[in-house]
Amino acid sequence: MKKIFITAMLITSWSSFASTSFYATLINNGNYLSIDISDQQLIPPFEAGELWKVIKGSEQFKIIREKELEVNCTAITNPNNGDTVGRCKLLMPLDQFVKIGKYLVFKGEGQVAARLNRHFIDSAYFSAQGNQAYLSSYNTRRLFYFGINEDLIQR
Repeated sequence: MKKIFITAMLITSWSSFASTSFYATLINNGNYLSIDISDQQLIPPFEAGELWKVIKGSEQFKIIREKELEVNCTAITNPNNGDTVGRCKLLMPLDQFVKIGKYLVFKGEGQVAARLNRHFIDSAYFSAQGNQAYLSSYNTRRLFYFGINEDLIQR
């Protein structure tokens, strides 16, 4: 009976070992949204690793420096199983966001989207925290979106 109880506890608590630290806050007098995504364990999901994968290139460090979006990502891919574990920091000016319900949404179009999209794989989509934060890059349509639920932002 004791073995059954221990096995049941391990199975039900397995998801608590899988974690990605997601920390969003307003900095610089509330003018910038800063997000830090860090994979904490060796058990999926790896949200920072997934963001790293949608950025073009195969180097360990990936950097994007645009007026609308700065990203610094580092990751390591396990060659045995293909899992990518990483850490990414994002910085975005808050004045470019529009509030839609509980979400802050940035929509880049035209030249802005073309400039941002060149950093991402074709039709890239990334979501974190159960779709509470997302990035969508539509290269062919010249659109770029980033959205985050305000509940994720520490105040």
